[in-house]
Amino acid sequence: MLQSLNGQHMDVTNGIQTEAEYIEMVKKKSGSLVAMACFVGTALAGAEKNTVIIEKYANDIGIAAQIDNDIDALYRWDEKNDIKAKKKSLPILYMLASKHDNVWKQYFSHRINYDVLYAQKEKAIQQMEQEGAFYYAKVMSQIYKEKALQEIEKLDVNDRYKSALKMIIL
Repeated sequence: MLQSLNGQHMDVTNGIQTEAEYIEMVKKKSGSLVAMACFVGTALAGAEKNTVIIEKYANDIGIAAQIDNDIDALYRWDEKNDIKAKKKSLPILYMLASKHDNVWKQYFSHRINYDVLYAQKEKAIQQMEQEGAFYYAKVMSQIYKEKALQEIEKLDVNDRYKSALKMIIL
């Protein structure tokens, strides 16, 4: 829970500048919550082995889920959204690193305000699609899902339980 709070604090303070910082924040914020749930389930089942493996796959599941959530949020803008708060998700970091000028760079460098960005919402989404930001984020999500699946294979449990766990990820 403390890891999650640290990750949430990193997110709220908008200090994320790089992809590595984003992944670390998400690992703490979302990955640690998934890990906590997995460890509670493991303890209740009386099977408190495989803790290193469980932590690895839980963190990877949490990272993938957060990336997917961040992608979805870029298609759903409302009054209480991360874009207005200038939070940097993986697709936004991708756009900020682009060699091309785009509305995302203009917004995050304070050349345009949220109202102007919102008025250009379709253009902003289109630029992300054209530059490959969504594709990149989806690939990264899939990589973390694959890493989780590989860790699950290492578990010393019945294949039936592995299959059930894998179904959650897929």
